[in-house]
Amino acid sequence: MSAKEAKEKGRVAYKAEKWEDAIHHFSASLTQEPSDAPCLALRSSAYQKLNNLEKALDDANASTALNPEYARGHFRKACVYSAMKESEMEIQAYETGLNNCPDDKSLQRGLEIARRVQTASSKASHAANTSMATLEAANSRSTKAKFSKDISSFVTQTKWNLELQMRTLQSKLDLVKELEQMTANAKLDFLFNLILEDSGSSEAIALDKFQDDLKTASSNLTFADGVKLALETVKAPSSGSDANLATSKLKRDEFQAYCHQLVTAMNATVSDFSEFVVYQVKFVANIATDNSETEKDGGVAPSTMAGKKKNILNDPRMMALFVMFDKDADSTVDFKEVAIGLYKLSNNMEDSAKNAAALLLMMDENDERVLTYETFARLIMSVAAASNLTFDELADQLTLALTDESELSEEVMNEIIMVEENLEKIQQAQAAKNERKKTMDALSYSRTQKLFDLWDANGDGSIDFQELLRGIRKYLKASHVSGNIVEAEKDALMIMGHDKDSNQSLDKEEFAYAMANYAESIQKPLHEVIDFMVVVGSKETSMVEEFEMTYSEMNNVTMNKGYQKSGFKRSSLGIIVDLGECNEEEEEEDDW
Repeated sequence: MSAKEAKEKGRVAYKAEKWEDAIHHFSASLTQEPSDAPCLALRSSAYQKLNNLEKALDDANASTALNPEYARGHFRKACVYSAMKESEMEIQAYETGLNNCPDDKSLQRGLEIARRVQTASSKASHAANTSMATLEAANSRSTKAKFSKDISSFVTQTKWNLELQMRTLQSKLDLVKELEQMTANAKLDFLFNLILEDSGSSEAIALDKFQDDLKTASSNLTFADGVKLALETVKAPSSGSDANLATSKLKRDEFQAYCHQLVTAMNATVSDFSEFVVYQVKFVANIATDNSETEKDGGVAPSTMAGKKKNILNDPRMMALFVMFDKDADSTVDFKEVAIGLYKLSNNMEDSAKNAAALLLMMDENDERVLTYETFARLIMSVAAASNLTFDELADQLTLALTDESELSEEVMNEIIMVEENLEKIQQAQAAKNERKKTMDALSYSRTQKLFDLWDANGDGSIDFQELLRGIRKYLKASHVSGNIVEAEKDALMIMGHDKDSNQSLDKEEFAYAMANYAESIQKPLHEVIDFMVVVGSKETSMVEEFEMTYSEMNNVTMNKGYQKSGFKRSSLGIIVDLGECNEEEEEEDDW
């Protein structure tokens, strides 16, 4: 077998998510052509899929050593470091890649994401988020005290307010200590991410908003004129004198350059300027905003279970809770994080772990064992309802509890591990049950057997990739979705991914389960899909054209809507998105 043929086999195995087979074939190719950098990068990706990070890193390093200008090799190295939780090395890999490939968009985007993740998971960011959350909770209790109907209620709310203020001050002190240990540029980097997070933007800060915040923050200070003069004197990078301030956006490097110029004009230091913005813009502005909002609402936020879902998802306190639960800053909350959060509320780990498991089973509809922000919000509202609390009351209690930094005992951690293992067993059993049900539903339909026999061209009792590809292409062409071989290959590879015994073919049970999942992915009834496939498969290829005109008129719109709604996207390159690590882009066509 030639190196090219082995690499092609590796490509097919990789697309079918047969990682060990892919590694075997890529290795065979590399034995003949050891200097094939793209093949090394692909094998690195396959190794990472198997969580063999050392070998994945070795291949990524070898790839960049062979060709320092091969951007994909640097990207692979960064992805491996990301999986290793080595944020500094991940950023360094991106920077090295950009030194060699300065115009590569994937490296640029990857570096930006890596920097933001590093900042979000830092102790300084944790302290800043905690201070914001406790400050909002303290303001909430202060307003409730103001509108208390009796002395007892006033005293209770005031005690809560004082305790939350103490936690806020402690978090601010923690932030100060963390900032003091940072370099000047690290402080600016942290500041950029902090402002970016508040703005809701993904990559740039609005210049006019930043300048307004600086003016407001210094308005009552003796050096306000100096700040104002600096803002009038210093122009934004590349903006020019005629730039429209309202539309000017600063990306990370531009923001840092702009701040350096401001600091020079103010005769200050970068460190002092960064800390000033954090103290004055973040803390002072937040207090003013919270007070005005709570007074306007009469002291009670629209946060009961009857509140609209949109309001809850947009509630800054819900967002703050999510950040506090999400200890590793990966934008999801897993079982352990839920259990620890509930334990700090109740101080009963057995009940907390069981409740967390039950809630996760109920909310985790896609069996991913983690909660996104929206499902987390549903979980919190379920806890509030079960506890007979309003969201505000639960948010206050959780905020106070989650600021407790005391270490969990070994007994508590063992309880979490035990329940987590049981949760995994339950989810595995449920997944197996669902698979059996789907398989039986498909097998019990007589035309599934008919379709299997039609596609099993050589009559060997199984359907190989070429037979599957031929059948899928006929179906797509007749249903007017696409007749392109690349599109058909993409679908066939997805279906072949259900080859559980890795023999490169589907038996009847594997085929039945695969077809049930395929119909589900395009949001079409299984029987309807199989019926049409049988009709199309019974005709000669030349006769399939006759079905296109009639079928497409009634089905094309709904079929395409099904693809769009389900998220089952089609690639124009016929290649697989390398999902799962650091937002990795599609493998480049020349990699294959």
